[in-house]
Amino acid sequence: MKLFSLGVGGFAKTFIILVAVFLVASGLCGLQWLVAMGGSGGGGLGGVLIPLGVVELIAMLLSGLGIVVMLILLVVRSVYVRFAKPQEEVQKLFDDGEDLKQ
Repeated sequence: MKLFSLGVGGFAKTFIILVAVFLVASGLCGLQWLVAMGGSGGGGLGGVLIPLGVVELIAMLLSGLGIVVMLILLVVRSVYVRFAKPQEEVQKLFDDGEDLKQ
């Protein structure tokens, strides 16, 4: 499945989803703080906002941890690919005996 028609997959797709979850959860947490710190202290919303705040904090914690793990895996993978696979020969534009004649 392509992510939003960008054609990204694997590490990039997971990283984009984790960042989106982190940003949405932190935005909702900020919005909740503004409502709770409003003039009446949230009024009747206090019973709803506290459990939602806990869910937002858990989402932020898990997605932040996932982002860190994904970055570490990306670095390890790129180091592994760099040193584990044999290097290909340099592509030659011309044969050895061929000179550029113009």
